[in-house]
Amino acid sequence: MCQRFGLLMGVLLITACADPGVQATPEGVVQKVFEVATSKNYEELRGLCAPEADQGIQKICDLGDAAAEEQARFSEDVAKGSLAQSQITGDKATVSLNNEHGKEDGKVFLVRKEGRWYMVSGE
Repeated sequence: MCQRFGLLMGVLLITACADPGVQATPEGVVQKVFEVATSKNYEELRGLCAPEADQGIQKICDLGDAAAEEQARFSEDVAKGSLAQSQITGDKATVSLNNEHGKEDGKVFLVRKEGRWYMVSGE
């Protein structure tokens, strides 16, 4: 029993200390959304939304379960966009987005929890 508990704690510690990767920066999270729009690996969006995310942003994170036409529409709309500027204040961030013509066209709001960034809303 003690060995199992020790092994479990070791796995949890390694997981908790793992490199946050994509979620190390707010820009990394939003850039991942653009990459998925192109690659169409929608499952990679899971876990990028905070539990308190609004419905619009949560739909992005749930695209792996969406209908094919919804996935296609997302990819068509988002793949041509890019990051503009970002602003970080403590554990909150705003990442501005450019449309395919390089004009600012929306924002994504993120929060940091335990060293990882998550999307919460957009406009």
